[in-house]
Amino acid sequence: MPSTRRRFLAAVGTTGIAGFAGCSAFDGGRPDVNTGSGLHADTSRALDDEAVYLAGDTSDLPDPPKTAEAVAGADVVLATPSADRADLTRALRADKPVAFAGGGAQAALRDLLEAARGEYTFGVEAVRARPVETVVAVPGGSGTVETYTCVAEGGWADPVLDPLGWALAGRVPECDTFVPEASTDDSFEYVGAANVVGCLETGEAYASRTAASAAETDVGRFVRLQTAVHASAGDGYAVEEAVREMDLPDDQNIDDLYPNGYAEDDVGVVNSSDNLRSQFEIVVTPASDRARSALTGCGGFRTEGAVGYDYRSSFQWKRDRLLGSNRHYASATGRGEWHLGG
Repeated sequence: MPSTRRRFLAAVGTTGIAGFAGCSAFDGGRPDVNTGSGLHADTSRALDDEAVYLAGDTSDLPDPPKTAEAVAGADVVLATPSADRADLTRALRADKPVAFAGGGAQAALRDLLEAARGEYTFGVEAVRARPVETVVAVPGGSGTVETYTCVAEGGWADPVLDPLGWALAGRVPECDTFVPEASTDDSFEYVGAANVVGCLETGEAYASRTAASAAETDVGRFVRLQTAVHASAGDGYAVEEAVREMDLPDDQNIDDLYPNGYAEDDVGVVNSSDNLRSQFEIVVTPASDRARSALTGCGGFRTEGAVGYDYRSSFQWKRDRLLGSNRHYASATGRGEWHLGG
């Protein structure tokens, strides 16, 4: 799948946003910068050259551009939750991305990963009290899985193929905020990433990505969680704020918190984390026209042992008017759980 990602992002970069019709307001509004994320592109096009095997209640699934008759000949598997787990597990073990669509998709993804947990490390950030129609597991070649939970906000032209295409070819852009290097970086190994993404009907888009790395020591396992929140503008509504919160058990130590609060030309960041309460929180705000069109704020921390937390990612966009301002809002709240091997 990396070649698909490279081809698609290259097309976004050379063609520009105006050539695509993905997550955008229905009246045609788009941000005035190309974020490179793919969120404002027709990401279903990433499936043009991929053979998709349809599993389960196939009449409930959309028709991809290219299909395969069996898992063995497929590049990607798209299933309903009723699909036979043995076929899907074989696909995952063959390093093929597996997606679920429809009601119960999140539970189906969790069951699939549990069936393969002896062979993979992974994390999932489940979304509560919001409609989720599409989830995706993308295995890596080193025994890791990236997961994608796609909130149905009404902004994708195709609520299944567009987010599936984004999971294969999109990305959360590089951080606008400072990410420190540590002398112990080489001792940590990447173990997976959990992504939550949404596109509003009015054109705004958001994503969060939490990547984990782990190190085994004589005194136990240490885990780093590095999280990024990305927001991009819609038709006339500029990015106003992106917030990321994570609440771990009270007796779980967190340290190496970053970033420190600061302001640069493009962004400002406030870190309100509390290591005594095992809480992580950053608030990122734009300080330039570029950042009001799209920004990505990053932060992280280190902890030890097992990792599970409640989280909230929230976003605001604002449109100033002569007699006041209007705002659009989005948020994803739920539970993050990680299987790190052993």
